[in-house]
Amino acid sequence: FLLVGFADTINALATVKKLIYDDKKLTWDELLTALDNNFEGYEQVRQMCLAVPKYGNDIPEVDEIASEITQFMAEEVRQYRGLLGGRCEPMTSAVSVHVAHGSYIGALPTGRKAWQPLSDGLSPMQGTDTQGPTATLKSVSKINHQLFPAGTLLNMKFDPSLFNDERGTGSFMNLIKSMCDLGIYHSQYNVVSPEILMDAQKYPEKHRDLLVRVAGYSAYFVELGKEVQDDIISRTTLKRLI
Repeated sequence: FLLVGFADTINALATVKKLIYDDKKLTWDELLTALDNNFEGYEQVRQMCLAVPKYGNDIPEVDEIASEITQFMAEEVRQYRGLLGGRCEPMTSAVSVHVAHGSYIGALPTGRKAWQPLSDGLSPMQGTDTQGPTATLKSVSKINHQLFPAGTLLNMKFDPSLFNDERGTGSFMNLIKSMCDLGIYHSQYNVVSPEILMDAQKYPEKHRDLLVRVAGYSAYFVELGKEVQDDIISRTTLKRLI
């Protein structure tokens, strides 16, 4: 049973908790009005939503929500049976359907505008993981991966300059070991600059051999739809290995 938009859900709940209940900077009516209008005319509200701390940055109060909501989702799914009587098992490997699903979902309390891609797998929302890969791993590890026997997924994108010498590759190996020690089941990586991806989008004939990891599978970048290409470009390009 595929679950999509984990980080969107986590961050939306964190936003509501902080802005409406904790800080009382917004009312439900004010937030819902802004969402109904896709933040048009409500940019100040959107900026308040964007400023709320986001999942993927090792922030305890946000990661606590991540732990609780993912456990609730997994336990809820496992109450159901399939057509052949087998128990439904939750999974988070989106296989790029987060792009399609986002195309019919309106604005969210995260500050995301309507019809944009949702987050993929257990990855942070695109561009919101700002504290480096170790912080992201620590956030993702707060989720009990054993609740998802059908699979989990974390996408990460690194700047190629990090791997110019043995020190960089050694640091990357340490990062992977840390991921395993933290109990994270599945992570996949792209090592490519956004400039190369944007050039490939503009001049596909020059980059026909550019292979990227999408979300549970690999594909030639120039053969992907523009929406999926844009989603890969929008992922945070990590410029450090700690």
